[in-house]
Amino acid sequence: MISWLVLILMAVYFYHGYLSRRLDRRKLSHSSYYDVAYGGEKKCVDQAAAILKDVGGYGKLMLDWHYLSENGPASADVILLHETGVYVLETKDYGGWISGNPEDEYWVQTLETGKYTSCQNYFYNPFLKLSGCIECMKKELPDMKWLPYYSLAVFGGGCELENAGLSDGERKIIYLKQLSYTMYGMIRSSRKFLSRQVIDEIYDRLQGRETTETGLDKSPRLDYSKNRPDGRKAVSG
Repeated sequence: MISWLVLILMAVYFYHGYLSRRLDRRKLSHSSYYDVAYGGEKKCVDQAAAILKDVGGYGKLMLDWHYLSENGPASADVILLHETGVYVLETKDYGGWISGNPEDEYWVQTLETGKYTSCQNYFYNPFLKLSGCIECMKKELPDMKWLPYYSLAVFGGGCELENAGLSDGERKIIYLKQLSYTMYGMIRSSRKFLSRQVIDEIYDRLQGRETTETGLDKSPRLDYSKNRPDGRKAVSG
């Protein structure tokens, strides 16, 4: 009889701990399930681009880059062609508690649905998406196999990142507010140096001019060229 009572008390204790942790996540989420379900995906592309414009050295920015491959479409929110390499960003302005590892196919977003309940949404691993994008870029630049590529999953400040700061040198999971000094550190530690001529050539080849059945999506996009003297946006395409 006593053993059954002990088991019941232990079960109540562990369930209370689980419920408390779930409520803590819900409290930190800043948004509800319904905000996401009916509001659509939110990104922070413009904010990330504005930060990258101030990165030192010569570089060019490409926004909303698309590629149509035999395996389906690939895309990147922001691409920075810099003296130290190619930086490819996926941005998300999500709420909730975000968890996941670089090797997982899907990451989890936990959101509140009520006072004591929560809901989990699954979204494709940003690094796997960026990996497909980088492979398409390599396909367009077959004679530049030596180019260094870096992947950054950037999240706005409305969420709690369980894996914030996780890095393996070429991949990083960060908040938007960390982007500036993260780039500063990556650039300082890089041993590569691309000339302006090489950066301009890569930019022109990735921009493309005509839409084909497979290959570059040549729809007009904003060009934040860091070498513009007035720093304004220009539309290219």
